Amino acid sequence: MQTNVILSIKNRTISIPYPVAEREDSPHNGFIPLKERPDEVPAIPAVEDNDALKQALTMINDSTTPFFTVACRKSFNSTDGSFWARGYLEFSFNYIEIAKDSPNYFLLFEQFNRHVLASNFDLPVDFKFELQGANFTDITADGYTACVWITTAEFPTMEGAYKTWNQSVRFLADFLSGFEKPPLPAIYEG
Repeated sequence: MQTNVILSIKNRTISIPYPVAEREDSPHNGFIPLKERPDEVPAIPAVEDNDALKQALTMINDSTTPFFTVACRKSFNSTDGSFWARGYLEFSFNYIEIAKDSPNYFLLFEQFNRHVLASNFDLPVDFKFELQGANFTDITADGYTACVWITTAEFPTMEGAYKTWNQSVRFLADFLSGFEKPPLPAIYEG
């Protein structure tokens, strides 16, 4: 099997929403709430030239899912004739009763790993789930997010890296969009 699914815990806490940050390497507009707002997705700089990421944000933030996206990023790279892609989708449960307990993310990770195996998803790519603390300032509560880094192996062409990364993003989005929202108070609504 070429696909690796990895879990790690990052010992830091982020605030959501977070402010605009000046970066030379990529535009960063700060947190934009996309839950139930598909018309806002094109405003995210990372999706301007990537339909797979645009579709993923729309799917994960759909009104029927229990998640909202926190951030995303992509990078298509080359070195010495080798090409690879790397980026992430960060999301949270949209319900503080679920988002506040880290075991809910561990269960989600385990379910994703099983989904990879059951689907025979066998591309040269790593899915690295980074669990980290989050301070949801709009509701004055603490919880967690999951930042899923998607990193391809090296390819002889950029087309191979691009195709594998996009398929992997779609696979993750399909998985997350398959969950139904619970009857609980939401953190973000449209």
